[in-house]
Amino acid sequence: MKKIFILLFMQIALCCTTFAANYLTFTAEKENSSFSIEDHDIKSNIFYSLDNGKTWNQLTDQPVSLAKGSRALLKGKKLDEEPTWRKYSNFKMEGAIAASGSIMSLVDENGEGKTIPYAYCFCRLFEDCSSLTKAPELPATTLAEKCYCAMFDRCSSLTQAPKLPATVLEYGCYEVMFCECTSLTQAPELPATTLAEYCYTGMFRECTSLTQAPVLPAKTLAAVCYSFMFYKCTNLTKAPKLPATTLAEECYSFMFNECTSLKQAPQLPATTLARKCYWQMFRGCKSLKQAPELPAKTLEEECYSYMFNECANLKQASKLPATTLAEGCYFNMFGGCMSLTQAPELPATTLASHCYESMFQTCLELTQAPKLPATTLAEKCYNDMFSGCMSLTQAPELPATTLEKACYKKMFFGCASLTKTPELPATTLAENCYEEMFGFCINITQAPELAATTLEEGCYKWMFNTCSNLTQAPKLPATTLSEKCYEGMFNDCRSLTQAPELPAKIMERDCYGWMFAGCSSLTQAPKLPATALEERCYKGMFCECTSLTQAPELPVTTLADGCYNQMFNKCSGLTQAPKLPATTLAEGCYKWMFSECTNLTQAPELPATTLAEECYNNMFSGCTKLSRIKVAFTDWGTDTDSWVKDVAKNGTFICPKNLQKKYGDNSIPEGWKIVNENFNN
Repeated sequence: MKKIFILLFMQIALCCTTFAANYLTFTAEKENSSFSIEDHDIKSNIFYSLDNGKTWNQLTDQPVSLAKGSRALLKGKKLDEEPTWRKYSNFKMEGAIAASGSIMSLVDENGEGKTIPYAYCFCRLFEDCSSLTKAPELPATTLAEKCYCAMFDRCSSLTQAPKLPATVLEYGCYEVMFCECTSLTQAPELPATTLAEYCYTGMFRECTSLTQAPVLPAKTLAAVCYSFMFYKCTNLTKAPKLPATTLAEECYSFMFNECTSLKQAPQLPATTLARKCYWQMFRGCKSLKQAPELPAKTLEEECYSYMFNECANLKQASKLPATTLAEGCYFNMFGGCMSLTQAPELPATTLASHCYESMFQTCLELTQAPKLPATTLAEKCYNDMFSGCMSLTQAPELPATTLEKACYKKMFFGCASLTKTPELPATTLAENCYEEMFGFCINITQAPELAATTLEEGCYKWMFNTCSNLTQAPKLPATTLSEKCYEGMFNDCRSLTQAPELPAKIMERDCYGWMFAGCSSLTQAPKLPATALEERCYKGMFCECTSLTQAPELPVTTLADGCYNQMFNKCSGLTQAPKLPATTLAEGCYKWMFSECTNLTQAPELPATTLAEECYNNMFSGCTKLSRIKVAFTDWGTDTDSWVKDVAKNGTFICPKNLQKKYGDNSIPEGWKIVNENFNN
């Protein structure tokens, strides 16, 4: 009897212990469900029981099978070695399994604890468990760094999130916790008012079934705290209130990015901003029609950068009263807002680098630009500001007289409806200051005056590229050039009939490269009085000027690498080539120079006796009427590749007697007569 009593007492005690514990429990909702644990550079310490806690076995990577309706209890002890992002354990599941009970039983054996013992404690625990249908209890009120980070990442069958009672958060505690939980329809309450860096970062990222966001009561934020929180929640229609007035770096960055169903933005009352605080916050919110008020008057670096970028249905922009700007503060703010018809006022008179860069890029319905009263500019301050604004008909005044690096670069690029350029009174230029400023402004007919006499590197580079209706070029009084200063300036200006005077006598590298390329109405080239050349100084200068009938004189005898490369390429109206008196050549100096000049009948005499690398390559290729060439060199070398390809079938080749007689595209044209004579005859 005594033995029976003791046995009964032990059974009662065991039942009471089991009842008192709040074990993590897995219940199978389908036949042939199973679970296991996979360790990554760390040894887990988890045990399971299939008989209600009577016996326990250590969980390994071998699946534990569960019949439909059966359950397993799980418990564990605090690890001797703390986990990290790369050293962790996670469950593997098959079938359909609902979790219940406290997750804390994995570290305290009974699930009664409320304090998470170490960082990364449950990090990635259920990652990729697509069979998990219900989450366990998460009762902890004292959290640890990254404790729940990626805990349910890609649990695509999870429909409901557990309660999260903590009011004080820790670094990255909920980071990407429910990322890609595509069946999650409701978020848990988030009562915390004391936040931490990265605490909610990506928490509900790509939860595509989530329709409502939780209340976010915190008034003081932490760095990156809400970053990516609802990124690509494509069914989220309403944003929560955001009462915070104390912001932090990147606190709202990407928060609602690509929430394509979001129709209304929350109020944003903060007047003191932080670096990148609203960076890409509503980017790609295609259902958003109105922007919230932005009352701040002093901005921070990239604070509004990309904020409403690609909000294709945004019709009304925020008022922007700020007068103290910061680097990149408005960078691409409304870029791609194709329905925006009116730009806000921009009262600042002193700019910051990149401050307005790409601000209204591709705003296709924008017809009028705001006033731009600033007289103190900064590097790339207006770069790409209105590029692609195809309905913009009027440009703002630009009063600054001292420019900065790339300040107007591509400012009106592709503004196809712009018919008139603003005045450009600046006399002090800067590197690339006007680069592609009016590129592809196809309806501009007249260029503004350009008064500067001292140029800077790339200052007018591709400035009027493909302004196909530009008929008149501005005067270019500068006598001191700079590298690439005029490169491509009037490229493809097909209506330009007259080139400006070019008085400079000293060249710089690439200074006139492609300057008039594609100017198919240009009939006469300007004089080129230079006495010394530089690398590629005339490269492609008149390429595809198909109406050019006469080339300018080229008297310089000291050449530079690539100096005349492609200079008259495809000038099909050119009937006579200029004299080329140089006897000492440079690498690639005449490469492709007259290629496809289909009306050129006679080549200029070539007095050089020694060739340079690639000096004549393709020089006359495609000159289908060319029938006379006279040379002074005596060794073919390898520097005449394809130089007479596709010239006339009959012609005369005049050369020294000791030049090897060989035929082909790289030497003497097939079928031509050879005449031997001294070059000066």
